[in-house]
Amino acid sequence: MTPHKTSSEKKPTIPDRLVYGVLLCIEKLLGVLPCSWVWHMGSLLGTVAYPLCRKRRDIVRHNLSTVHPDASEDEIEQLTKEVFRRSFANLLCSLNTAQLSSDKITKLLSFEGLDKLKNIKNEQGAILLLFHMGNWEILTKIHDLIPGENPIGAMFRPLKNPLIDQHVRKQREAEGAQLFSRKKGLVMAHKFVKNGGFLGILCDQWAGGAGLKMNLFGKESSVTPLPAILALKHKCPVIPVSLSTAAPGKWHLCFHEPVHLPSTLDKFSGTEHLIKTMEQMMRRYSKDIFWLHDRWKIKPRRQL
Repeated sequence: MTPHKTSSEKKPTIPDRLVYGVLLCIEKLLGVLPCSWVWHMGSLLGTVAYPLCRKRRDIVRHNLSTVHPDASEDEIEQLTKEVFRRSFANLLCSLNTAQLSSDKITKLLSFEGLDKLKNIKNEQGAILLLFHMGNWEILTKIHDLIPGENPIGAMFRPLKNPLIDQHVRKQREAEGAQLFSRKKGLVMAHKFVKNGGFLGILCDQWAGGAGLKMNLFGKESSVTPLPAILALKHKCPVIPVSLSTAAPGKWHLCFHEPVHLPSTLDKFSGTEHLIKTMEQMMRRYSKDIFWLHDRWKIKPRRQL
């Protein structure tokens, strides 16, 4: 049970109900197909969307050019096409895998770095540094696949459609994951980590007014300080997590070397320290990162 209130308590409108009904129909249809088939369908959809979605295409190109400043225009073009293919494929697969149990999920995943988690004491928590990478929704179903007795949880942003919000939360919590709203669940997230929980935090999207204005790949952006705040507060490691495409409908889950922030740092210097890790991960796994959002949204300051 989610330990806080979310937008799901808002009264749904007629459009909300219609969109929710369409989602259920699509899930039912995709749920009976092999995941590899769904991946290929999504990949084809991404290939078709590439020439049609000019605005999103330009955003992806800009993001990738920032991450890979030395790449040629042709290389950026090819990388942009691949990002469209994988992004649409992974999004469609998330509707397929959302209905699967952890037992079936194991057949779609290969693992690396589980020893990084085994070395953490049961009473010590950890921050899992997550990215919108691959089929990231599948990460809520790995609770029974993680060694040790530490519970798994994640921060999440409530969806605007209350019916879809409730539906998605129920799917995410089905395998034991605990969810904490960014708006109302911070206190409980602190307690969760303090009591030995592994808390996943997505770090690769623009963090808005709640974020810190910092340089990411040399350009000012809004970066969430929450991983650094929790890691410093509870003296726990930050473990970067990647979920890359291994084959159509299959992914490789890797827990990378833990980052231990010095206790002398504050949330600003701690976040700067983690940005180096973020940049390494986002550059290394560029093909699987969801670049269709505008990562550098901060408007230039007005001249006085």
